[in-house]
Amino acid sequence: MAYSKVFARDIMNASPPHCHMDLSVEAVAKRFADEDITGMLVVDDDKRLLGVITESNLVDQQRNLHLPTAIALFDMVIPMGAAKFEQELKQMQAMTVGDLVEDDVVSVKDSADLNEVSSIMSDHRINHLPVLDESGDVVVGMICKHDVIKALVAH
Repeated sequence: MAYSKVFARDIMNASPPHCHMDLSVEAVAKRFADEDITGMLVVDDDKRLLGVITESNLVDQQRNLHLPTAIALFDMVIPMGAAKFEQELKQMQAMTVGDLVEDDVVSVKDSADLNEVSSIMSDHRINHLPVLDESGDVVVGMICKHDVIKALVAH
């Protein structure tokens, strides 16, 4: 079944969440939680696409944090590796979006049809697809898999 009459501009979120490279990872995580979002476009002041940051980027970064262990000896608890943990925690708190952003981003123009959008998302295994204007320079929206499913059901 062909869905060539439905275009990216018809199903995209025209006001997608976005941020700049210098935003702290802590602030991004808070926005993800507060706004119940799973991905955010990273843009410059002219709304040119620089990358995408997703909840997977944040979870993967958390995985790299090594929690300190402790040894119980008689009535004493001796922490092991606490200094390394504190150092890693400080480094993580100082990280910005620029440290985690996926900058090899697949995008589509707003004139792409639903078949093309679906194929790109499936082939590249992505959940967040930036939509650019016809010049291919400026972000005009974002499509998530949920948007594609809603469009398929509607048509």
